[in-house]
Amino acid sequence: MNNPQAFDQTMDRLEQVLAAERQCLAMGQVHVIAELTAEKADAMQALDRLMREGPATPSGPEIGPRLKRIIRAAQENAQHFGAVQQGLRKLTERVSGATQDAYVGAYQANGLQTPFTKATGNYQKKV
Repeated sequence: MNNPQAFDQTMDRLEQVLAAERQCLAMGQVHVIAELTAEKADAMQALDRLMREGPATPSGPEIGPRLKRIIRAAQENAQHFGAVQQGLRKLTERVSGATQDAYVGAYQANGLQTPFTKATGNYQKKV
């Protein structure tokens, strides 16, 4: 490795970004993850560049386990993000279904409630 200190700093940065991403996922702050994505991509590219510049395997006894921890953290975050996406899809389906099944509180001539989707306005208040 040409610059072991730069390699350690880059791995530290990547670990910090992954930890922040996990915390945002756990707290439901999905909007912050978009900002972290660019930083995570930069750190991963820097790590890749450092690995290509030096020997095939970086030196140091804890490099392998540390890389495995980073990979595991990234995989866990991806699973959490997938769960968040699925939850948002289900929420969207429920909300759109609720507006289709809603009634306006008015009744048709046959006594059935008027669905919200067929409401035309000009309803008079019952006295």
